[in-house]
Amino acid sequence: MNWKFCCSCCISLIFLMCFSCTTNTETDQRPNIILIIADDQGYGDLSARGNPYLHTPTLDELVESALSFENFYVSPVCSPTRAELLTGKYYPRSGVYSTSAGGERINLDQQLLGDYFREGGYRTGFFGKWHSGQQYPYHPNARGFDEFYGFCSGHLGHYFDARIEHNGKAIRSKGYLTDDLTSKTIEFASQNAKEPFLAVLSLNTPHSPMQVPEEWYKKFDTISIKGNERENVNHSKAAYAMVENIDHNLKRIQQGLKDNALDNNTVLIYMSDNGPNGHRFNAGLKGTKGSTDEGGVKTNFFLKYSPFKGRKIEQLASSIDLLPTLLELCKISIPKGIDGVSLMPSILSNEIKDKTLFHFWNNQLSVRTNEYKLDAQNALFEIGKDPFQKFPIQNDSVFAQLQSQKEKWLAEHLSSTPKNRPFSIANAAVFPVVLPSRDASFSPEIKRSNRWPNDSYLEQWKSASDSIFWPVENFETGWYSFTLYYTAPKTEVGVPLKIKSKNGSVQQAIKKPFVSEPIGAKEDRVRRIESYIKDFYPLRFKDSLFLEKGLDTIVLHRIKSGEHSIEFQQLELSRRSNR
Repeated sequence: MNWKFCCSCCISLIFLMCFSCTTNTETDQRPNIILIIADDQGYGDLSARGNPYLHTPTLDELVESALSFENFYVSPVCSPTRAELLTGKYYPRSGVYSTSAGGERINLDQQLLGDYFREGGYRTGFFGKWHSGQQYPYHPNARGFDEFYGFCSGHLGHYFDARIEHNGKAIRSKGYLTDDLTSKTIEFASQNAKEPFLAVLSLNTPHSPMQVPEEWYKKFDTISIKGNERENVNHSKAAYAMVENIDHNLKRIQQGLKDNALDNNTVLIYMSDNGPNGHRFNAGLKGTKGSTDEGGVKTNFFLKYSPFKGRKIEQLASSIDLLPTLLELCKISIPKGIDGVSLMPSILSNEIKDKTLFHFWNNQLSVRTNEYKLDAQNALFEIGKDPFQKFPIQNDSVFAQLQSQKEKWLAEHLSSTPKNRPFSIANAAVFPVVLPSRDASFSPEIKRSNRWPNDSYLEQWKSASDSIFWPVENFETGWYSFTLYYTAPKTEVGVPLKIKSKNGSVQQAIKKPFVSEPIGAKEDRVRRIESYIKDFYPLRFKDSLFLEKGLDTIVLHRIKSGEHSIEFQQLELSRRSNR
């Protein structure tokens, strides 16, 4: 008899029985879920991982008191990881192929985390960075989340009194955005204390721009960091200050749960979306954000829930596994056809199963198994013994097997990735449709304010021959009103702007000069790589335009050329009951 196997089965059965008894006797209510996702926090960005500069007592405590998955993996960048968390599938299967200009959108035929939980009887809220589509029905309120307080783009250009939205309405956050998002999450939990809820807190930090209040930065302003040759130490200091602020806000979340008697029946999960956004300390791992090496895709993942005693779990796990894990934990049916598997067997026992994970970005693909990693350059590592990828090995049979799996994965996942999807115009009677400059195509003479589209604007719009346009799919025939957000000097007053579709056009002259200065440099701790933001003035078109259901193109023209530029931020559409 295989006594080792029998003992393993008995231990698993005991765990299952204890879990079942605990959850049934404590409460008949299914557990609440709070999922916290940091943005660009690396594996080494906490003191428990050996970082000599950070003090993160709340995160460090989770390493011991929570289930700490020591081999948890995500995608190399933001929107792909979010797509995997929301769908349980590798991100190319959900239609995601980029981080901006529409490539971050999850296909409408995909059911998301919020959909499953709302249909399962949960109140659902999403707070912070969505990064999975802006226009309805890609918007979080259309994808299973009752409450949305945050922003849909890949990043914001300013973190103080930030321009965000609440259920489709443009607002300003209060104070430092990370603090405000935390407050709204605590408020949502308190308001829904008597019914099961799912709250996703998708933080904006330590993603750039590197803005953080002085109370968190002053400690790092005076310390000396012995950086490597590629490290920007001032960038690292700001990132560390942001992480310590996150640690403080995590403590606020835990205290809020206790204050509302929710701590014993709430699953608290903390993770990051990819590796660090800089060449700072990363616990020896190779690579940073954007890389398919270990440093770009390995992240901390902590799950704290009162029936589970804290311990380290060595099972290989991934962002695609979170959806089925939470569904099983909350007694909601797990859908067929997803790539991830529930981690509950690993949570309820010490068994380690064979698993293979794939990490793809920018035409780079690596494959990771329990024992080996074949990197994007086809170097093979015995990753269990060489976690820092320093010593490539020669093993022809393993190499051939992993190379074959690479080729199969690429053939199955990339062939179906759609691109150039139109932007949607839907539900515009109650939900203003925003067509931002980051999603626009435009004439070569027009320029972006920065190479990175998120939160950018368009400038050098001088010629009548230039245009700005969006391919769209209109879901509802009707009359639509338009508001265009611009800056323009006095010389451009009186210049007519025209909006054209296949059904006709409307035009409106600029009546007021409006010039604004870039915002953000004063608060930046390090010179940014992304666009600064500006204030823009609304130009409301007097006449409405009739749009038919179906495919179309919305085109902007300035009818008269000018010596100076008009700057453009976004176009808003609303459907009217009549002309």
